[in-house]
Amino acid sequence: MPELDFEYVPSGASARAEAIACDGLVDGAGLHASHWAGNRTPDELKADTSVEIALRLVERGIPRGALITNNHFDTDGVLAVLALLEPDLALRHAALLTAAAEAGDFDEWPADDRGLRLDMAIRALAARAGGEREAYARTLPALGELLADIDARRDLWEPEWQALLAAERRAAEGTLGVERHGRVAVFLHRPGADELPGPVLSRRAPEGSTRWLLAFEQADGGWQYRYERPRWAWADTVVRPRVPSPSRNAIAQDLGEGWALKGSLGMTGLLRTSGAVTMEPPEVLAALLRRDVGAR
Repeated sequence: MPELDFEYVPSGASARAEAIACDGLVDGAGLHASHWAGNRTPDELKADTSVEIALRLVERGIPRGALITNNHFDTDGVLAVLALLEPDLALRHAALLTAAAEAGDFDEWPADDRGLRLDMAIRALAARAGGEREAYARTLPALGELLADIDARRDLWEPEWQALLAAERRAAEGTLGVERHGRVAVFLHRPGADELPGPVLSRRAPEGSTRWLLAFEQADGGWQYRYERPRWAWADTVVRPRVPSPSRNAIAQDLGEGWALKGSLGMTGLLRTSGAVTMEPPEVLAALLRRDVGAR
């Protein structure tokens, strides 16, 4: 297979027509290999992560003269680029690439723990770069070594990995309570507990839940909340169910004062409290189940 070139295209700029847009929706690209909403990825290539789409494209055959592009840097994106630039290497490590993309894009604890460590290592390398273009220049040459033996690069992932394991222990020891009501997974953080990382929550989310309610009990008896869709729900997925975003204004009608529809909600957040409120979790749940059809 002839060697292909990669070109970083900043958001808002256009790529050449022969470009393949890996992960991001790059204006002008003739072919998409992306799971972002609004993609033009061929149906036969679609998958939950962009790296899986890229691997399917490799197996089908990359068009002659293609140029590989992306308009942002993250783990799924750089691994999708790698899959098209070095298909033999990527196919040998396909499961690990997918696990890292799931950790990075969906905040999940994948089946292969090494996916978490690879995502951590990629982000650590990128953090040393001066921007997204430089992040590609720094990480792409390092990926072969990381894939061959990610456990040898403790310098890149050890601190974050140990923090994640500590959070996992706190959850197992009772810092976190998990319930399901309707399709709502309720994550009850005990008084004084910080929000637990997404991978810790995701591996405890009850099967079939399409909403998450994160509840934080305060020392004075009040509560803070964040209500969201599952963290894959922003993407155009195939295996994971698609979870459309409901009307946030409609959901908020029975929640009273102290709730906000904007702010630190992330890509799948719906509502949050702007401060402590007195509503107990059963009251919040009852209001959500009344107003949000997707929660029932």
